[in-house]
Order: sequence, then structure tokens, then C-alpha cells
Amino acid sequence: MKTIRHPLHAAGWTALVFCLGAVAPVAHASCGASFCTLMTDRYAQGHADIHPGWSADLRLEFIDQKQLRSGTSNIDASEVTGEEAIERHTRNRNLVTTLSYGFDSQWSVSLRIPVVDRDHVHDLLDEQTGLPGEQEQWRFTRLGDVQLMARRQFAPGDGPDSVAAFGGLKLPTGETHVTNGQGLKAERSLQPGSGTTDFVLGVAGRHVVDVANAVIGQIGVTEAMNSDHGFKPGRRLELSAGWSHAYSHSLGAVLQVNLRRRWRDSGSQAEPDNSGSVSVDLSPGITWGVGGGSTLYAYVPVPVYQKVNGIQLVPKAAFVIGVTADF
Repeated sequence: MKTIRHPLHAAGWTALVFCLGAVAPVAHASCGASFCTLMTDRYAQGHADIHPGWSADLRLEFIDQKQLRSGTSNIDASEVTGEEAIERHTRNRNLVTTLSYGFDSQWSVSLRIPVVDRDHVHDLLDEQTGLPGEQEQWRFTRLGDVQLMARRQFAPGDGPDSVAAFGGLKLPTGETHVTNGQGLKAERSLQPGSGTTDFVLGVAGRHVVDVANAVIGQIGVTEAMNSDHGFKPGRRLELSAGWSHAYSHSLGAVLQVNLRRRWRDSGSQAEPDNSGSVSVDLSPGITWGVGGGSTLYAYVPVPVYQKVNGIQLVPKAAFVIGVTADF
């Protein structure tokens, strides 16, 4: 009987943690700048050891936020009252490059470099009539906040299961003073950077069920260690659990559930009433091993539960494509 090698060892398995939401620091609904933190390193693909030498991951994220939401309900723009503007959409197209270097089978470091392409439109509300008036737009492509991480991987016993601990810093490399053609500064939720240095800590685990199936879990916490010009982003908690199935040596299917909790922002330039959220995503995907240590992947994260504070823009779905490679 022909043995099918698990996609965690062949086509790869990607653990997706889809981070949604951000906060407007001025008095209207959250504009909703979204970002995916897609984990596509060798551990996420299920290898028992870290690849000594260089690895790279390149992915494109498409996140179109155009649905206004209050609490757990979608709302229409006509229902927005007592605000300065009606948010129309925030389209995020992010190019994320991650370079990793493995010192041995246990220790590695990685550098994650995001480039943010964002288009946001909102309508100002007339103070007298309360009706939509002048429209404002911001469109830009800028470097985001770079993340530097270290990973320690453990493989207890002689089996294929393993556990990893990771930690590092998100650095304030992204710009926080982007303006539009009229010289108006974009809100902090729209800026490509948060202006803060954040620490990131987490653990991940993988269990191979049989030659064709495996499960994986991960939990991580991100927290800002400082504030920037009266703004401090809220703590973020991300919990993921997933399953993958191998159809062949190359083709694999993936299904993952991601829970995200974001606490309210703080500071004089923050807007706590319109910040913070809880979201659960169902993320089906496919992986395809193309040889030479390379894997193509595609995912469609779909929110199945969203609860926001105040009024925020949220997406109905997202799309992510990418490739990983070892050198």
C-alpha cells in the first residue's frame, strides 16, 4: 500500500491568525485597518526540526472592510448618528515578506517586513442636517511595522509531535503621519504604523493523528510597551486551532478556527468607545508542494462571529496567497 506523507511534512500546513480591527483616535467610527499575521514557517508546515539556513515567505493579503458593525450586528450607514463621519470602506492590500534563519534544528530568528497599501474613504456629516457631505480619501503605500522574532522548538520523545515557544518585538518602523492630497493627516487606525514598540510571546503545538491527518494549536499575546503621542494600542490575544489532511504528497487541505480578542486602546488620542473587539474566523485553505522545499498556499478567512465596541468597519471575508521556500 502506498503511504501518503502528511502535508505537514510535504505540501505544508499554514497556521493562520487573522488580525482584524484597529481604532480611530478621533470622534467617529473606527475606520478599520486590518492585517493578517499568517504563520508560514517550517514549524507551521509541520516539520519536526527548524531548517538550518535561510527560509523565506512571501504573501499577499486582500482585506476589504466595507461593512459597518455595532456590537454583534451589521448596520446601515443611515443608522449612524452622533458621529462626525460615515466610514465607507478601507481596502487593505498588504505584501508581507518574512526572512528566517535557522541556527540549528532548535533555534531560529525571523524578520517580518510588511508593506501596506491602503485606500480609505469616509463622508463627513453635515452638522446642521446630519446628512453625508464632503468626502475624504486617503490612498498610500508605505512600510509598516517590522517584527523581529526568535523561536525555540522542542520535539519531546521520538515521535513526530513537537512544541515551540516564540517571542520578540514589533518595532515602530511604520509611518504615523501620512496625509492625503489636501494635507489632512490620516487617523491613527489608518496609519501604516502604530508608533509603539510591542512585545510578542506565544507557544504552539502540533500533533500528528495519522499519516494523512494532523492538528495544530497556537496562542499568542501582543502588548505595547509604550505609547506614542497619546496613543497606546490595546492588548491582543490570538488563539488558533486547526486540522489538515493530505490528499497526496503535494496537495493538502486545511481548516482552521481563529479566536481574536483585542482590548480597548488608551491615551489622550485614543477612542476607547470605538476600539476593541472579539472575532472568530473559519479559514479554509489549500497547500501545494512544488518541490525544492517550496510550498504555494491560498486561504479564505471568513468571519463567523464578530463583536465590536462602538461602530467599526469589518470585512465579510479576506483572501491570502503566498509561497514559502527553503534555501
